[in-house]
Amino acid sequence: MLRSFLASLNRPAASLRRRSFLYGGLLFTVGATFMTGSWDGGDPGGFPAVEGARRSARTALRVLRPETPATARLLDRLIGDAEVVTADERTAPSWERVPGRVEAAWNRVLVTSHDALSQLRGRLRTQESRWRAMRDVVRDDVRQAQREANEAGVGRREISAAKQAALKWNLAERYASARAYERAVVEAQQAQSFTRIVRDGFVALHARYGDAKELRRWRSLVEQTIEQSRDSGQTVFIVDKLKRRLHVYDDGKRVASYRAELGAKGLKQKLHAGDQATPEGRYRISILRGPGRTKFYKALLIDYPNNEDRARYAWGVKAGLVPRRAGIGSLIEIHGDGGQGRDWTDGCVALDNRDMDAVFARATVGTPVTIVGTF
Repeated sequence: MLRSFLASLNRPAASLRRRSFLYGGLLFTVGATFMTGSWDGGDPGGFPAVEGARRSARTALRVLRPETPATARLLDRLIGDAEVVTADERTAPSWERVPGRVEAAWNRVLVTSHDALSQLRGRLRTQESRWRAMRDVVRDDVRQAQREANEAGVGRREISAAKQAALKWNLAERYASARAYERAVVEAQQAQSFTRIVRDGFVALHARYGDAKELRRWRSLVEQTIEQSRDSGQTVFIVDKLKRRLHVYDDGKRVASYRAELGAKGLKQKLHAGDQATPEGRYRISILRGPGRTKFYKALLIDYPNNEDRARYAWGVKAGLVPRRAGIGSLIEIHGDGGQGRDWTDGCVALDNRDMDAVFARATVGTPVTIVGTF
């Protein structure tokens, strides 16, 4: 019966509730041995039969050893002491035997076993409760971190942290499925600590999009561009980086809006070549490139860098923010082959080819293009 108990404890499919029930059964077995003295009933030498106590104690020891090693070592020592006492009493002459000495030794073993199993069962229940309380929250945090790590402009540290969070979460779920709830909680806590790294980076990246000074500057650029369209009656393009939209204005009125994709670090302000950031400022279309003249279906080259871009680049060089030998960059376009559902360019604005057809048809050399963080 005790062997089947242990086999049941090791079944991977068993739930913690089942495991707690089995611990409860073992507790009952140990407790019954202790309370009723089930080893009573003399052996041929006139000594108490200790086999029942020994069997219960060793079964408890096998259960406790992987869960509570320190308690298992204590129990192991008590079992050894009880075995020594039993052997001494069995070999001693009848007039030297101490009544109740064997029973007292095995009682210490059984009391320790019972208390340890009871504590273990309580700990397992506590661990399960902690896991269930945090499981949904951590899972949602990890999913959010994975989404935020894909944001244009998030750094390598945040991307790595999102990967680590996913790995730790997978480990937590595997431990939980194996009923190792204590390990599951530890791994889930570590996963959550990695998600905080991602969140901090994400918040820092978006901080300037809530900055009043930046918002006023961007809105001013947009208002100037719309006013120019109204006064001249010409078409203008305005790109909202945060919203990933390219808006078309004609005669000062918005006439179309298209989904846009940015540079892989597009939400940052462009500083130098190779930073994969999408620039911000007022530009004009300098070249129209139809099929066969660009690798991106169709493309509208803008006149980046402007004077503000050059001043920003010079400041970055002086401040040590520009890598050695990195130039200011060029070849910023509005081009096709978009619609990938992610920010992937080297700093350009990408549109779905059908949308690119519509934008290309409205463009001419000199068409104003204003790119802002948001407005």
